[in-house]
Amino acid sequence: MTYKFPQFNVEIVDPRIEVLVIHDTIAKRTCSVDVLLTTETANFGLSLDGFTYVNDWNDEEVEVWTMVELSKYAV
Repeated sequence: MTYKFPQFNVEIVDPRIEVLVIHDTIAKRTCSVDVLLTTETANFGLSLDGFTYVNDWNDEEVEVWTMVELSKYAV
């Protein structure tokens, strides 16, 4: 898959995607995610905001949400 983000002046083709850190704001029940996209020639770090939950969350839910968010940047 190919991605294009406004902060990078390049198309990122078939990166390896790694969730590095999940930041949980317990009072608001939201999370943001730091993601690393790695290709053979470069690394791209970005932060995604907007994951929400009612009672709790698990890693798999956040990883699925991350992939859905990243799909918004697919070209």
